[in-house]
Amino acid sequence: MSSKQYHHGDLKASLIEAANKILLRDGADALSLRGIAAEVGVSHMAPYAHFKNKKELIRSIAEAGFVQMADTMEAVAEKLKAKQNLSAGELVLAYGASYLEFATENPQLYRLMLGQVETTGRKNKKNEVASAENIALVNSPFMESSKKPFILLREAFSLRGDDEEKVKAQALGAWSMVHGMAALIIEGHIQVPAGTSFKHFLLAATPLSDQAK
Repeated sequence: MSSKQYHHGDLKASLIEAANKILLRDGADALSLRGIAAEVGVSHMAPYAHFKNKKELIRSIAEAGFVQMADTMEAVAEKLKAKQNLSAGELVLAYGASYLEFATENPQLYRLMLGQVETTGRKNKKNEVASAENIALVNSPFMESSKKPFILLREAFSLRGDDEEKVKAQALGAWSMVHGMAALIIEGHIQVPAGTSFKHFLLAATPLSDQAK
């Protein structure tokens, strides 16, 4: 086992880190429990202490990705929050730009994250009867982490003092916009002009430019 990669007590974190390296290097199809075990330098059975199967591994990678995205968004916002009279629009733009930066800097991970949300959503919709498995999925750490970007946007819009339903609608609109824009940029359907920051790119988009006022 490579002592450079794994230290006793943090095997799960090391396995997820190794999975991200494989994801970046070889793509999602190359992910396997044996593969990450080899990458970390542990026995091929070691990952099973933390993940029942490949599906659970991928869900854990996606969960960690959403947590990392939210942490990145919050770190950017913390710098702004020291400013007096911070507006909801400024915070929304900061969150939106950070979201786009994370997604475009980690395209393979972002695709995997969205794929897991879509898979979980389809499974819950297909099974109308609330089984123990479905309830567990809905209330799982993965689903909670996937909502973090929306929660941050909702908190930003709440600074305006609007009623709860309006705040929720505004946050959903902004989330949908950056979510779709990130996917289109990653797949090459949108080109951000050279030298243009994501903040200025978003400002040029009607919904968020209106909200920044």
